[in-house]
Amino acid sequence: METTRLLIDGDILTYRTCWAVQNEVRWDDDIVTTATNIAELESQSVSTVEYWREKFNVEDKENITICFSDRSNNFRRKIFPEYKANRKGSKKPLAYNHLEQFLIKRYNSFVLDNCEADDALGVLATGEKGRNIILSIDKDMMTIPCEYFNMDSEDLMEIDTELADYMFFYQTLTGDAVDNYKGCPGIGKKKAHDLLRELGATWKTVVDAFKRAGLTEEDALVQARVARILRVEDYDLGKEEVILWKPKCQN
Repeated sequence: METTRLLIDGDILTYRTCWAVQNEVRWDDDIVTTATNIAELESQSVSTVEYWREKFNVEDKENITICFSDRSNNFRRKIFPEYKANRKGSKKPLAYNHLEQFLIKRYNSFVLDNCEADDALGVLATGEKGRNIILSIDKDMMTIPCEYFNMDSEDLMEIDTELADYMFFYQTLTGDAVDNYKGCPGIGKKKAHDLLRELGATWKTVVDAFKRAGLTEEDALVQARVARILRVEDYDLGKEEVILWKPKCQN
């Protein structure tokens, strides 16, 4: 029987649980503070994971892995220094570090050096045998060939390689304002879909769009490498190094 593994985005689980439990406390008209309950944090996070475990009939706790970002460094900033620069100064909710460490101790956890939780999810989902289900809310999961369960809608999607590659090129063209990379100037969501459907979901289609915007293939490659959520072929687990994406036509 095929083994089912749950691969959970730990950044999102931690962040959302902490915000859900955090409360505002008004002491008088002049003093308002925020507070959280550690026991409730831990209990709510475990209840959430156990709900998913039961939903997908995962009997063995060892088949649950929670993925976290490496907060010490991010390879995308070396490629594109402005990556997520718009998030500088943003605050995490109370007890974020505590809950992260609690989850790491309670479940299997996985972090890739210089990478985000998304990349850890992508490498595990495309490298492990059996049935691997990614649990997240991030649209970037659509660029990974996998089974993807959206935590919010509870929709389970099966994304094949063709669709994943299409969405990767789409993301390269449109960029991502949340992550602060721009994609191709003048290309919005509709135009990106139109180009990929009419001209083919290929690297040539992407490069030609950048050249029409007065940019180069190298400019397109920078955006693609920032947009790329790593798959197993994009990371050397032995050396713990990212293998930067190259279009197949390149040697």
